[in-house]
Amino acid sequence: MKRSFSLFFQVLLLFQFAACQQPATTKQPLESLFPETIGTLQRLQLVTEGPAIDRINQLHGKTIEVEAGAIGRYAAGGSEVAMVWISRSSDEQTARRQTDIMVEKMVNNPRSPFHHPQIRGKEGARLYQFMGMGQVHYIFCRQTLVYWISAVPARGEEILATFYPLAGNSS
Repeated sequence: MKRSFSLFFQVLLLFQFAACQQPATTKQPLESLFPETIGTLQRLQLVTEGPAIDRINQLHGKTIEVEAGAIGRYAAGGSEVAMVWISRSSDEQTARRQTDIMVEKMVNNPRSPFHHPQIRGKEGARLYQFMGMGQVHYIFCRQTLVYWISAVPARGEEILATFYPLAGNSS
């Protein structure tokens, strides 16, 4: 099992070099990337700037090199359905490296709650998908932006399509 994860990670790294190639508006305020609604989902909360960076660092248990951060929570019928984390790195190389580190830890940590890793995406835009903690998780980067989306599985693709426009074309 561990050998298959190692092989998966080696393949994953080969594709990672192209993962951040899809354009993202440079220095666009991160809050502008979070719509008020996604289908029938309503945005419950949007945390930005210092408080978002604090939460990102707290989640990782250390200081992460980011210029900006934003976290959005979405719900339907009073139940939280998704949480979207976006951080801006200083350059594309840093964003790719941060994405590599997250995915590597998710794949190689024997105590990781994440499982069933998949690589999706086309046209130079790689998307990493995992299951875990009752949710589907998507990780990808676009230029200097790193995205992590966690959602209930039944709504995952709908939410993903809002932030990752190539999702409908993924394999």
